[in-house]
Amino acid sequence: MANRSAPRPSPARPLLPLAALPLAALLLAVTACDADTGTTTPSAAPSTASQPPSRPHQDGHLVFTLLALHCGIPGVTGTHSDALADGQFCSARLRVDNPSPDFHTYVVKNQRLEGVSGRPARPDSFAMAVRRQHESISIGGHSLVEVELWYDVPRDAKVTGLRVMGDRDPAAWMATTPAAHAPDGVVIRMKPLTE
Repeated sequence: MANRSAPRPSPARPLLPLAALPLAALLLAVTACDADTGTTTPSAAPSTASQPPSRPHQDGHLVFTLLALHCGIPGVTGTHSDALADGQFCSARLRVDNPSPDFHTYVVKNQRLEGVSGRPARPDSFAMAVRRQHESISIGGHSLVEVELWYDVPRDAKVTGLRVMGDRDPAAWMATTPAAHAPDGVVIRMKPLTE
């Protein structure tokens, strides 16, 4: 019969020399690349300025909170494309909450910039496509989404906030009138940060 005794462990090998090799190579690479030229380069860190979010505003069944508003953005970049603004891009980050137990639809084209008139007040369809944002979202009961809105506005535009519009669904099951809403949406005032 074959010897079936437990195998004996191999003698311990010193790990320190093996672990030290990658560390030594890293230190060599860092010191070789850290040549002091005597000049300083400006920091490329992005602006850390932030805004407090707005208070929640309800229109129809949906509740909107403007989380951030930025203007002066020269271009937009996505996973497969990019675009330069004709004027400047303004970007809004918006939380849309559906506290109702039913589905309600959020429609992008109904959200307009305040202080801008005409077509630029509506979301820019190409910039929205670059950022892969939906044209409308059916929000489930007791759910919320956060979305980006992108606008291409004139360089001299004086943006003062965002006009949001919720759904116009019936107020309740079997109701014949829509939920309470402002006829032209609700204005959320916010001074945009500039990039």
